[in-house]
Amino acid sequence: MNEPIVTLRSATKTFEGGLVTALDDVSLEIERGSFVSITGPSGSGKTTLLNIVGAMDVPDSGEVLIDGSRVESSADLDVIRAEKIGFVFQMHNLIPVLTARQNVEIPMLPRPLSAAERRERALSLLDEVKLRDRADSSVRGLSGGERQRVAIARALANSPPLLLADEPTGNLDSNTGLEIMEMLHEQRRRTSAALILVTHNEVLCEGADQHIRMQDGRIA
Repeated sequence: MNEPIVTLRSATKTFEGGLVTALDDVSLEIERGSFVSITGPSGSGKTTLLNIVGAMDVPDSGEVLIDGSRVESSADLDVIRAEKIGFVFQMHNLIPVLTARQNVEIPMLPRPLSAAERRERALSLLDEVKLRDRADSSVRGLSGGERQRVAIARALANSPPLLLADEPTGNLDSNTGLEIMEMLHEQRRRTSAALILVTHNEVLCEGADQHIRMQDGRIA
């Protein structure tokens, strides 16, 4: 049996000097290649959970393993994020002065690839999200849906085994949002990466292999 892509054991995270418990003794496993949805009201702990699963923060106590790598301190986070995780955010977080292709190339810069290899990889990924013809277009000139497609291509740049999507359709109309979700699922099936979706939209959770509902820092 393959080991899970993510394992949390009794993870706890507090803020304000311990006065606010954002994550309270949470344990979970996420299987490779699975689709996992995380929902819950504001303040329920879902953002803190995503930050820990996404190697953007470490718990105060407990154990975290991502793709077999133990997250023991803040020093581990940058390497794990770069090698194992792709992110798609609500605001897409693209650099507007760069082209679509240049944005997709950014995660590849630390890797020992030539400029030609980075370019070819970026063009291939933009082709996957049906945007190769806009590769040299400034991000400023793209629609909201096109920008999210660039963000998906960028998230896949280093072939991560884990994709995290934080409200990826939040700023899109319903039809475009569904198109973006279908594209995320297409890429999950193609790459066998696990997809973790944080959303307020229960419709987008349909078909999830695992549904995590957060409430008061715990899994409800």
